[in-house]
Amino acid sequence: MKNIIQIAILLIVTFLFSVQLAAQCDVEESIALDNSGFEDWVDEGNYEDPAGDFWDTANRTVDLAPILYNANVVKDTDAHSGNYSAKLTTSNWFTLVTSATVFSGAFVPNQLDPLESVKFGKPFTERPDYFRVWYKYAPVDGDSAEVYTYLEKWNGTERVRIGEAYTKLYDAQSEWTELLIPFTYNSTEAPDSITLVFASSAAGDNFEGQIGNTLYVDDVEMVKCLVGINSISDSGIEVVTYPNPVNGETLRFEVSQAMEDGLIRVFSNDGKEISSMPFSGKEFSLDVVEWSTALYRFVIFDQKTSKSVASGSFIIE
Repeated sequence: MKNIIQIAILLIVTFLFSVQLAAQCDVEESIALDNSGFEDWVDEGNYEDPAGDFWDTANRTVDLAPILYNANVVKDTDAHSGNYSAKLTTSNWFTLVTSATVFSGAFVPNQLDPLESVKFGKPFTERPDYFRVWYKYAPVDGDSAEVYTYLEKWNGTERVRIGEAYTKLYDAQSEWTELLIPFTYNSTEAPDSITLVFASSAAGDNFEGQIGNTLYVDDVEMVKCLVGINSISDSGIEVVTYPNPVNGETLRFEVSQAMEDGLIRVFSNDGKEISSMPFSGKEFSLDVVEWSTALYRFVIFDQKTSKSVASGSFIIE
């Protein structure tokens, strides 16, 4: 009888956290973002940019040589809903490979230090459970696209990260596909700003990528779950994974408090369970030599209480 009860509890926990990692809500509340469907664009002469104060791109660099170069972020009539989406295509700028990027913030060209041209962040005070975006993706020669958002707060001396949601895209998607990315929070405070980034090449900040790598995005939403999501318990336990990204055989984990009866469960980015393993102590490792290149998410449980105590993600390259 005891074994049956334990199995039942494990099945219930498995169901609840599969729901959580897939970021499903019984009842959702959508948090409005300006021009979230990329319906409105402004003609700047040599290029168009998303209208409003929320989104920006690096398109204005085209003004430096409009005969030689075209904007790498454009509006496109292939849309998930409405009339337009944003199409991002990795291109070349003089001798540099340039990832196309749409982000919340402002772009102020700095020819001496191009990476300083981007000023991330817009005012935002909510704590969403996840964000949703619809996308299509056409990778070139193993390149990957990147989608991420983080929430921050100014503490008087510096900006402090409150929470984040992140993923890389590897596989081609020729049809509009829904992407749900759960937020992971490391603080109970409310943020004061949000940075949201879509990049056609994930290594674009190092001027790396494949020319022609193309990402379409449409209908961006920040979502709160009013009913039906189970939050990771506020245990105070932190977990570090290394190396991350990993391209070898072993991924190591270190938790900040020793556990007598721990369990790690690993999920693919679409919420399917890939692996689970019991452990004890503060350190353990996973053999990932046979695993595919992708982003994975994990939850660590205390099996004595059947509660989750920490979560995170890692990338296999």
